[in-house]
Amino acid sequence: SASLSRLKNVVQRTTYAFLPGLIQPDDNFARRYLNSPEYILYAKMDSRDRHHACLVTKTLLNHHPEASSELVRAALLHDVGKSSSRYRPLHRIFVHLYTPTNIPPTPRYHGLKGAWQRHLYHSQYGSDLIRRHGGDEKVAELVEKHHNPQGDREAMLLKEVDELF
Repeated sequence: SASLSRLKNVVQRTTYAFLPGLIQPDDNFARRYLNSPEYILYAKMDSRDRHHACLVTKTLLNHHPEASSELVRAALLHDVGKSSSRYRPLHRIFVHLYTPTNIPPTPRYHGLKGAWQRHLYHSQYGSDLIRRHGGDEKVAELVEKHHNPQGDREAMLLKEVDELF
């Protein structure tokens, strides 16, 4: 059932949050799809986020082998906006339990408030990073829209696959 699958994902992600040595992101897979500036951004992501990105991308390709190069690259970079600070497992757990919505995107905060801010605005932060580092505009747009597709078919596909994990 869907709820059992969701529970399995929550348990697995919580385990990985505290025991990152259990995972190995498939960086060689990512390298095959990303251009040099994009791969540099990808490599700066936490190993748990890189692992998640590869799972999302492989699932996307499994269900949609015709996916555009831009969509595949956006899938690999969709959470790059979370890479601005150190991964803290307890912050990530608190963020998924509760995130206030009245936090502005700037100035950038630290601690739990910063984790809430990254959760709310990581798609915007990620698209800004991609643009600043010479990434593709379509990839940046898909990353920016991956939680709110606004009728964009490719962004909708990315959102659907991301929500599986």
